[in-house]
Amino acid sequence: MSVWRRRAEGREPTQAQRLFRGLVREWLWVSLILLPLTAVLSLSHGLALNNLFYDNLRRFTPLPVDPRILLVTIDDYSLQQLGRWPWPRAIHGQLLDRLSAAEAKGVLFDVILSEPGSTVENDTRLAAALCRAGNVFLPVLRQGVARYGQDIEEIPPVPLLRNCARGLGHINAEADADGTVRSVYLREGPMLAPRAQLTWLLYQLTEAEPAFPHMPGPGEPRVAQGWLRSNPVRIPFISADAGFPSVPYVSVLRGEVPPELLRDRLILVGSTAPGLGDRYVTPQSGSQGTTPGVEIQANLLNGLLQHRSVVALGQWSGMLLSMALTAVLLGLLLWRPRHALWITLGCMGLGLAGSVLMLRLGYWWSPVASLLGMLLAYLIWNWRRLSVILAYFGWELARLDSEPKVLPERRRSQAPAGDVLQGQIVALEQALSRTRDTRRFIADGLEYLPVATLISDPDGKILLANRNAREVFAHSLVGEGLIAQLAALGYPGLTEPALYPRLEQLPAVEFRDVQQRSLRMELAPLLPVDSDTAIGWLLSLTDLSVERDAEQQRSVLLRFLSHDLRAPHSAILALLDVQRHQPATPRQVYGQIEQQVRRALALTEAFVQLAKAESEAYQFEPSMFAMLVLDAFDQATTLAQLKDIHLEHDLDDEAEGLVLADQSLLTRALFNLLENAIKYSPVESRVSVRVSCTPGWLRCEISDEGRGIDAADLPQLFGQYQRFASAKGIDGLGLGLSMVKAVVDRHQGRISCQSVVGRGSCFILELPLLEE
Repeated sequence: MSVWRRRAEGREPTQAQRLFRGLVREWLWVSLILLPLTAVLSLSHGLALNNLFYDNLRRFTPLPVDPRILLVTIDDYSLQQLGRWPWPRAIHGQLLDRLSAAEAKGVLFDVILSEPGSTVENDTRLAAALCRAGNVFLPVLRQGVARYGQDIEEIPPVPLLRNCARGLGHINAEADADGTVRSVYLREGPMLAPRAQLTWLLYQLTEAEPAFPHMPGPGEPRVAQGWLRSNPVRIPFISADAGFPSVPYVSVLRGEVPPELLRDRLILVGSTAPGLGDRYVTPQSGSQGTTPGVEIQANLLNGLLQHRSVVALGQWSGMLLSMALTAVLLGLLLWRPRHALWITLGCMGLGLAGSVLMLRLGYWWSPVASLLGMLLAYLIWNWRRLSVILAYFGWELARLDSEPKVLPERRRSQAPAGDVLQGQIVALEQALSRTRDTRRFIADGLEYLPVATLISDPDGKILLANRNAREVFAHSLVGEGLIAQLAALGYPGLTEPALYPRLEQLPAVEFRDVQQRSLRMELAPLLPVDSDTAIGWLLSLTDLSVERDAEQQRSVLLRFLSHDLRAPHSAILALLDVQRHQPATPRQVYGQIEQQVRRALALTEAFVQLAKAESEAYQFEPSMFAMLVLDAFDQATTLAQLKDIHLEHDLDDEAEGLVLADQSLLTRALFNLLENAIKYSPVESRVSVRVSCTPGWLRCEISDEGRGIDAADLPQLFGQYQRFASAKGIDGLGLGLSMVKAVVDRHQGRISCQSVVGRGSCFILELPLLEE
């Protein structure tokens, strides 16, 4: 069994199947590499793209400002009014008394008080104000550099002040690798006594049952140089266009701020003046510059109050999510390779949308690792698919090049050396050019075949039809059903569409179509190289009408010679034989001989006229139809007078239309019609000719008052040797009307007959008018 037969039966895979299976195996190996790589990228938190994506995606989750927050800012205006910093601590005490009198909910006093003031009296006044307020939280500092051999320590406020504060907490902010502050630790400090973040203490003061009963963020502690940190959260910054409500420090101190504005507020006191206090680079620094520490505390408190603290997703959870998205894309690329670009873009969009959704829910998952993994998957997929396609093209092109050439090879451009892809493109271009040349050669050969030829698919849908086929069916055939078209043409046995046989069941037969053409149908399957199953059908229709008409003419001629022309001659010989045996020849014998001779001459003349009418020796010239009618009238007048028949015509100006005619033959045809009308009309009747014109046509009507013709005989009226019951008793050969039909057809005209038995007949002759 051949290789192609084994492939067709599924025993051996094709080259394309082998290449595709190899691509699937290779893709599995690529997946085993890409998924661990995605996991590694997901665990690499130091990627710069992670922070870039966070800064841009957080803009899709804007956080409104909580109305309970109010900033009391140590700004340039306050410095101008109260003098250079630092101010006496008694002034801070006066501010706290103002806030206590206004019934502020709580105060975060973001001012470093780790060293004694200028005087003990001022520290005492501030401590007394702290004790009277009872809701003020003071910050604790962290040592910048650990001393040799010791752990990092914290620096609290002076004892006199910290004893009167409601609580102490850290205000440290964590900068990422790019120097931007995006997160804080809610708990940090020495290992033995870590403290909560100052904002967390203020948040716990707001509600009897806080929404966060436990600190958000992972509680696993991180220890470095004896300094413990835990519960990291990202700062949910408000929109860059928004801002926290604030009042100047000096305005509160002087009582210029209405108490209603301070009542039940969470007050954050801190420096916002340039060059004074701590300032940090944040995601908002691109539009607002560095951010004061008090505003960072305000953003963190705003998120806690609205239960929108952002916690980074766990390492393993984020890694599994990134790997899952990449794995989904790897599978979809193998399942729907044609839509690789849209699938990749869709999966990337899904990763970004998922990250934004999780950010709204209070979790941060960086989609960078999955996006990089999906991008690498798409690039590798297209690279490997292109390699497989090039390998397959190379194999097919080599196979195509080894086949015999139908046409001589044309000189074409050469592929550049070293570029495989361009070389394959040039080779493909040459192969396609050869294919197009071969197809054009076959199509032109098929188009100009002398036989009507059609090509269909296995189900009989016509794919191609040459010009002879279009002429046979008289319309375009592409897209039509072949069996239905044969049924409409008159192929025998195709009556009901529901009973149509399959295409291969149609026998090769010769049949007469609806136009009485003799057609021979032949059908052959089109087989592919690697299978015995037909991929299409080739059908040809050979027009044998000329041959069959020639055979019929030969039969007619033999019948004419053997019977019609032989009969009068046989009668003459019989009469002569009778005369030889009689002493005297009666006169009636000569009359009978003359009658038979005339009959033979009439037969010969009718046959010659019919043969001349069917020949190609026509000499067309512009002619006035009225003159032809008058010539025919002159020839028929004697016959009409013998039967006392009134012959009349109605030739007016319309009858003077010009036609392109062979005058001799057309006059003869008109005479034959007049002769028939006279022959079949009774004595003293009327035969009339009426000529009229319609747009593009000349119409001639020849009417008589004779016997008429039966309606059943009208369809065969113009056939050769046709004699009907209405002609009984009248001499005739059945060739006159055949000659008339042949002449009218050669003049591109039409002829018909209207008749009623016993009332006469009307022959209608129509000829195209000659344009002037």
